[in-house]
Amino acid sequence: MMFNVHTDAQNHLQGYIVPNGFSAPARIRVTGNGQRLYEGDCHEVVNDLIRIGRHGTGLTSFVLDEMLIPGLAEIKDLTILDGDTGMLIFRRNRPDHDLQKRVFRLETTLATTSPYADTLMPRFAYGLRDVHLYGQETVSQLFNLNHYPSMYFEGRIHIRAHQRYLTDQFLSLVSVADPFTALAMKIDSLGHLDQHVINQLEEREYTAFLPLAGLFDGVAINRPDAVRRRLKQAPKDMMAALESPLVGLLTGNTPGQGGSRSDLSAALDVLSAFDVVLLAENATRGQAAFAAALGLPPDLVPRTEIPSRVHALADALRDLPVLEAALENDLIAYHCVVQADLATS
Repeated sequence: MMFNVHTDAQNHLQGYIVPNGFSAPARIRVTGNGQRLYEGDCHEVVNDLIRIGRHGTGLTSFVLDEMLIPGLAEIKDLTILDGDTGMLIFRRNRPDHDLQKRVFRLETTLATTSPYADTLMPRFAYGLRDVHLYGQETVSQLFNLNHYPSMYFEGRIHIRAHQRYLTDQFLSLVSVADPFTALAMKIDSLGHLDQHVINQLEEREYTAFLPLAGLFDGVAINRPDAVRRRLKQAPKDMMAALESPLVGLLTGNTPGQGGSRSDLSAALDVLSAFDVVLLAENATRGQAAFAAALGLPPDLVPRTEIPSRVHALADALRDLPVLEAALENDLIAYHCVVQADLATS
């Protein structure tokens, strides 16, 4: 999906929304002042979309004005949603209420909750979590919403294609966990592959991780010895789904695919482009730097708590040779990040 609101002159607002389907109608739903103000199809044609074969009719542009929505200029919380999915398209910026920053956070683990999104998104005009679920076209659009001065979005995306946006257009944050801890978090999630976990996975990730979920089916996460035994018995092709996911996320373009030794230099280059790199196991200094960049007190930046059962499992996995080999490139990258953090502390 592509979308944008490129003009907000208070009493006149114009934008577009291009649905994923070639023949799908583009619809918007507008709310504000606690009520639904308008819902309907887009009626303006964008001929270029027809020419390049992106949309069948090109009816993807919309105009809101005082005739359509009386009092439009005075609606401070004006919000536009995709009429079919409910995805947020636009929320009117309020400089006296919203942080005037453009922020992106890269998620590198299979996290099923996000304290950052829960805490920070309400402080911005536009916010979107789990952006990896919306596809590459939408992710690219998010980095190009140049008329959105207040926005926060996050997700587990392959970032290298978007690295150029990190330097000056966005305040960027990435959290990096010890590879064994990240693996323990993944096993913890896959060990109870319910709908909540499935909803966090991009389709190709789900396909890649499904055999692993079967491997840990019926294994209690609080029994690290049982997890170790299953991993020792796992076939080599199944272990491939565990190979260096951090390096793969930073340098690749296929969900669920790990990175190789030749990708290490590029992975470290991508990490160096972020404004703040948080070590999940020792995040205090990074959180303070992130809070300062946002102009917030440090205690308003959330802390991600890793459950004790995950720490226990991570410790139990550290001496498995098969895992040391699978995670080797991530372990090297993590060591470099730790050393850089120590050098600047």
